[in-house]
Amino acid sequence: MNTTELTTATVAQAQMIPGDFAEKAMASLMQLHSELMDEKERRVDLYRKLMEREQTVAELRMYIRLLEEKVTPQRAEPFVPPPAPTPQPAARVVGVAVPPAAQPTPHARAPEVAPPMPPRVGGRKVEGWKTW
Repeated sequence: MNTTELTTATVAQAQMIPGDFAEKAMASLMQLHSELMDEKERRVDLYRKLMEREQTVAELRMYIRLLEEKVTPQRAEPFVPPPAPTPQPAARVVGVAVPPAAQPTPHARAPEVAPPMPPRVGGRKVEGWKTW
């Protein structure tokens, strides 16, 4: 055997897949790859549009909330205390103590001037490590 015959026999043995089939398979694989990349690009674009729209909706909701906060105080009527009740003959009740009338807070007297003071709460209740 000469080297040309030996080389041809080795190449024929190594080449088990026909060349036409390999080319068609590679072309099909490349087409599937390009379709996959197009689909991926389309999904990314749709997701980006969705995020932009959600951002726009969130901004519009905040804007609506701000406008409602601006409009609400203007629409609210000033606080008018109810008229004092006319004195009725007191019914006699035994054993009931009536607490003295508390002084109104500055906010109750003029609510449009300043916000109310936060309520005063007694000391913290300590529950071991659960004190936050």
